[in-house]
Amino acid sequence: MNYIYNIKVNMQNSLLNFYEWNNDDNIEIINKLPLVVVKDKDYINILNMCIKLDKPELIKFELSNNMCIFTNLFDCVCVKFSNTGIVDKISKLTLVEEDDVLDEIRNKKVVDIKYSIINKNNNYNYLSRNENKILNSIINYIESKKESNEIIDYLYYEWFKNKKSNNKYEELLSSISKEYSDKHEYLYNLIQLIEMQNV
Repeated sequence: MNYIYNIKVNMQNSLLNFYEWNNDDNIEIINKLPLVVVKDKDYINILNMCIKLDKPELIKFELSNNMCIFTNLFDCVCVKFSNTGIVDKISKLTLVEEDDVLDEIRNKKVVDIKYSIINKNNNYNYLSRNENKILNSIINYIESKKESNEIIDYLYYEWFKNKKSNNKYEELLSSISKEYSDKHEYLYNLIQLIEMQNV
């Protein structure tokens, strides 16, 4: 078994890149963690937090505090398992420590891990923390102003650049909930201005 020492992690319920870590996150340094090289498809399932390791695998990996670092030789992630082998928490590493892990594991043998898929949901969130905050703030604001035709009309026009719609509220919410873009930040800033005027 290969190990890495003194690794900084930020264990969360979903994957955050290190540049999104906040000062109030529970960032800890783990003294010793096993390193396991896995196939790309297994690595993707680990990132999606949709696996349950078979019991022999838990024993074979000699987990430290139910934790382990997995890599596909290009990327790596720290995983904390529940006692039953389900991915409980997950953390990316800093760039420097990720480079250390990849250097340490180079030319190591790929391990064929045994697990079952416990759900098909993709838990990896492609939005940053800030993007999530902006998106949720916009949606909450629009929902709170559902009865205010003037504000909904205004936001609808700013989003779509036209006024034609049978149901502006529903169309606005539906479109905003789709792919994130610069328009979200524009609308978010606009809402902040509206709110400041109403203070």
